[in-house]
Amino acid sequence: MENNLKNNLRINMLNIRKNMPDHNVSAFSLKIMNKIMELPQFINCKNIMLYISFNNEVDTYKLATWCLNNNKTVIAPYCIKSSHKIVPFIINNLTTDLTKSTFGVMEPKCDILMKANIENIDLIIVPGVVFDEDCNRIGFGAGYYDRFLSMKAKNTITIGIAYDYQIIDKVPIDEYDVPLNFIITEKRIISLK
Repeated sequence: MENNLKNNLRINMLNIRKNMPDHNVSAFSLKIMNKIMELPQFINCKNIMLYISFNNEVDTYKLATWCLNNNKTVIAPYCIKSSHKIVPFIINNLTTDLTKSTFGVMEPKCDILMKANIENIDLIIVPGVVFDEDCNRIGFGAGYYDRFLSMKAKNTITIGIAYDYQIIDKVPIDEYDVPLNFIITEKRIISLK
């Protein structure tokens, strides 16, 4: 029952996001990035992990570029399909260090890059499809991020980024779901109570 609800929420929200006008994706993404960059947790972090955006997700390229130009270490996820695991890799150049995966997502060239130690990651920007006001999220359904987040250091800050319409009152959660510290939209910052 709960899985059906999650799937329906996911399908409906992905459909809405797919049909977003490009100018809204750009404008909202910029507002979200500005909010992130004002957070003390971002200002004080050294090692930031972020997903590489695609298909109208909140754009992370500008943030990654800013971090690379301002002495922050940028870490990107490499997804291992068979085990549904994320391996974090350090990115030095967004043009040469990424390649298109079988999912169609840009990901680190794991054969030439250095792995990041999960314990050293200060802040993780987490993707998602649907979020709620208690900082819970629904992703794409394979559990990559829930597995990864359960292994992070206790003091690592997690931030979900989304368009405001992706926030609903309550998402169905199960025992494996890991709530985030913050969710940032173009309109507001929600923090874990």
